[in-house]
Amino acid sequence: MKIAALSDIHGNLVPPDEIGECDVVCICGDICPLDYQRNFAKCISWFCLDFLPWTNKLNCDKVIFIAGNHDFFLEQLYHEKRRGRTPTEVLKCLLVGNHKSQSKLIYLQDNLYEYKGVKFYGTPWIKNLPGWAFNLTEEELQNKFSYIPHNVDVLLTHQTSTVGNTGTSLQLISSNKPCDFGSIELTEATMVRNIKYALCGHIHSGNHEPFIYNNTTYMNVSLLDEDYKIAYKPSIITI
Repeated sequence: MKIAALSDIHGNLVPPDEIGECDVVCICGDICPLDYQRNFAKCISWFCLDFLPWTNKLNCDKVIFIAGNHDFFLEQLYHEKRRGRTPTEVLKCLLVGNHKSQSKLIYLQDNLYEYKGVKFYGTPWIKNLPGWAFNLTEEELQNKFSYIPHNVDVLLTHQTSTVGNTGTSLQLISSNKPCDFGSIELTEATMVRNIKYALCGHIHSGNHEPFIYNNTTYMNVSLLDEDYKIAYKPSIITI
């Protein structure tokens, strides 16, 4: 299976030919445009009128994605769970007509999805950012990560781990500002599990080179740099 992975697009819908032909496209959160990320109605409109048509043009079978700390509209949908519906079910309500059956979109929020024998698990939570979407305390984050299955082929998180400098802002290293934002909670969770690929975003200029540790390949797949400019290409992995 060929997988194209990216994250932190912030409304930048790259031309489909830059992603190319693949089986699955994985997006690790922060999909919404910055200009109206806190406006629920505008984000829903963008999702239906821009993001959804874009995913349909991608040369792939499935688009598997999670939310990030800028995706407030997805956090609001999360609260629908209290009414007996999962976020995935609520998201499908936004699709009209044949889109419900034809859509490539698979939204993961603390759940597992298997496609052609490959297991994908996604979780959006981050830490130490009060006032932003999907923010948790370290203890709460540890609890969320405890639900990650022990055998996963592709793990999608927005939060970065501490492995391989994926959570280190390489643009900030020479600025005398804090630059290491990895989560030890995520690191500990991945270390005791059988995970082939751990994909993340969040820290835009974190190390994008594949880093293999303990049989897991860690990758930061953010599309943008710390100045919110497109600086990286989608990463390609094969399982």
